[in-house]
Amino acid sequence: MSEDASLNSGRASAHRRVFCAGIPLFLLASSALAQAWLAPKGEASFGLAYQNLYTRDHLSSEGEKYDGGRIRMNIVVIGLTYSFTDRLSAGASLPYVSARYDGTLPHVASSLELIDDGSYHDSFTDLRLDLRYNLWHEPAMITPFFSAIIPIRDYWTFAHSNLSSGLEQYLVGVSAGRRLDPILETGFVQLRYSYAFAEKVLGVSHDRSNLDLEIGYFLTPSLGVSALGSYQKTYGGLDLPLPGTPENAAFRRTPYYVRHDQLARSDYLNVGGIVSYALTGTVDVFASYQATVWGTNMHAIQPGLAIGMSWGFSPKRVIRSFVRKSATGEPATD
Repeated sequence: MSEDASLNSGRASAHRRVFCAGIPLFLLASSALAQAWLAPKGEASFGLAYQNLYTRDHLSSEGEKYDGGRIRMNIVVIGLTYSFTDRLSAGASLPYVSARYDGTLPHVASSLELIDDGSYHDSFTDLRLDLRYNLWHEPAMITPFFSAIIPIRDYWTFAHSNLSSGLEQYLVGVSAGRRLDPILETGFVQLRYSYAFAEKVLGVSHDRSNLDLEIGYFLTPSLGVSALGSYQKTYGGLDLPLPGTPENAAFRRTPYYVRHDQLARSDYLNVGGIVSYALTGTVDVFASYQATVWGTNMHAIQPGLAIGMSWGFSPKRVIRSFVRKSATGEPATD
């Protein structure tokens, strides 16, 4: 394989980075659904990822750590993208979440179901739909996107171990990416900004901005490493008083208490990394790590681990191969 071909193979692998990297980051901030690079016309990508998130510390409105109990979340995400043209692509993803709380401060309110009972509870949660259009591709890729996050069913969110916010959200943003050659021949950088219009709760607005950065390098045409960072700023929402304080006791008597997990003014900075490997020309695998280094009004991630794969394919070729095999009874070759 020539040097140019090797580099192109590595770049193609980067473009197929799978859907995990947020659920919120990281399921993942590096989500293929909002990358700057698009697959060629007629190409699709199927992604499957598993993420394990652990919370040891809760963070107050001032960023102070306190022991509010332990939370374990297991998340499986499936996703699919398709490029209608070299510039226009659409995608969808759906997570299945299982969560458990273990601690002495469960969310409890009279006449409301107790979710934080020490056992796992699970469900499919929010369907995410994405549309991307590449405006510019040389020397940098500039790709605006629109995303809709829609809960697929009603579920109670008053719990440390809630599965999601349960709110409709609509995001507008832009992804920008650039190869770092000639300075770093097989390096690349990608930056993404989004603004989320979140469904109001009890008349309270809590929109947010997210800024995600990925800096990567291909050690070989198949093996890549990336450093990741994800920052969130919430506009509006509520500061959550520390448990055991007079302010917290007063807050519990307000109608906002049972909706505070949806309304928290959560700001954070997460950092982490990804190692990816191209098993074949169409199949990539990855492993990632993330942790919260700063945050307010939130559950700190300590740590978040994920593994996953993506498969790039042409739907037309798959269908044509299947039709030929069905007609002849023999495997088809292109």
